[in-house]
Amino acid sequence: MEQSFKAGLQRAFYNDRLTPYIEIDAPRLTRNLQHMQQKAQAAKVALRPHVKTHKSVLIARQQRELGAQGITVSKPSEAVAFILGGERDLLLAYPIIKAETARVLLETAAAHRARVTLIADSLPGVQAIAAAAAQPDTEIAVAIKVDVGLHRVGVDPHSDAALQLARALTASGLRFAGLLAHAGHAYGAGNRDAIIAIAAEEARLMKALQSRLIAAGFAPCPLSVGATPTALAAPVDSDMAEIRPGNYALLDLTACRLGLSETGHMALAVISRVVAVNARYAIIDAGSKMLSSDKGPHGTNASGFGIAVDEQGNCYEVTKLSEEHGFVTYQTAPRPGALLRIFPNHSCAVMAQSDTFVLRQADGSGDVHPIQGRGQFL
Repeated sequence: MEQSFKAGLQRAFYNDRLTPYIEIDAPRLTRNLQHMQQKAQAAKVALRPHVKTHKSVLIARQQRELGAQGITVSKPSEAVAFILGGERDLLLAYPIIKAETARVLLETAAAHRARVTLIADSLPGVQAIAAAAAQPDTEIAVAIKVDVGLHRVGVDPHSDAALQLARALTASGLRFAGLLAHAGHAYGAGNRDAIIAIAAEEARLMKALQSRLIAAGFAPCPLSVGATPTALAAPVDSDMAEIRPGNYALLDLTACRLGLSETGHMALAVISRVVAVNARYAIIDAGSKMLSSDKGPHGTNASGFGIAVDEQGNCYEVTKLSEEHGFVTYQTAPRPGALLRIFPNHSCAVMAQSDTFVLRQADGSGDVHPIQGRGQFL
């Protein structure tokens, strides 16, 4: 392992609580939030961070105080948690296909005077949203999701589907909020140059579709794009109205392997303890229920489940997981009882595993905070 890579992994340990637990380095977190906010402001583009990464009302508040304009959420129940936590401008970047799915969210938004934008990529989706919007005191905007290469959710930008949906939204009395895309396939691009090309193609497709809508008689609509790889690798296109990266707040080994971040920027780790040592492995008290079994977003497929670092700066790979145990390969075994800091492949998946995290300040003090969005999958 290169010395430059290892340099950002070694940090002080604090044996002040039971393990395992999630630790977020407060200075690194602040650095990451400021970096993306400054990049968005330099391009005069709004930053609407995706809070599925950290799932924390505290961190979302910090993002907003730095200048973020609203948040992006994954599921209706996650949106409810953040409305109750004080957020008032939310984009649900997940398709509604059944009106009942949005009922509690829209009731909560109405009660707290929160603005909600939903997405659609089909006529049944528009019909479901229109039915949900029939509730009193409900104001909904709807963006059309565009598939720019991930092939998950979204209309084909070369087809007439977006024009048909925009007309259906207007006919249903719903406010058309623009076009939205997620170039998640950038995680599989492998290197910075390929990611920059994906970002450029995403912007080209979005602007071309916007022009077709204008030619069809629609007013110029805002364009929203979002993925941490494209936001970190490429210049922010000033023709976009907003960007929606999420993982940038915490970062992880995937961002480092893609050459988009340094190890010294990874803000999230799992603090674990060696509970046994045998001839093949050191066994730690963090398994799949703590670290997740994620080898990287969108199939980036790392060789293991994270890199472990001990108090002396020695590095190990977490090569296997059972539910409550991690298997760490070694050349020189760490001692039983030793603390290890595990840097995971995918920070979003790890935050979804726990109810709380420890926010570790520069002076070593650490406060426990809830993860309000954890478990909100409906």
